Amino acid sequence: MTTLENRPNTALLVVDVQRGVVEGAHDRAAVVANVGSLVEKARREQIPVVWVQHSDEQLARGSDDWRIVPELAPDDAEPHVEKHYGDSFEDTTL
Repeated sequence: MTTLENRPNTALLVVDVQRGVVEGAHDRAAVVANVGSLVEKARREQIPVVWVQHSDEQLARGSDDWRIVPELAPDDAEPHVEKHYGDSFEDTTL
């Protein structure tokens, strides 16, 4: 939650929950389920959900590893940010 005055809006950022990123992660199933619960709650409360998806030489755009995990389903109307750096906000375009 923001602590800045006059910024009452909220959004949920879902960052790098891709097959090749979370594969082999500690307690993967629980992590993905928690993300799914947060996405559902945000949608119910009409809070924007923004999907951030990484690609680079090891995680090629369009590959199976690049795709969001199958347990989650981004809505076509939700914003999608592609990134090419470890930092989600460096040199990104919407």
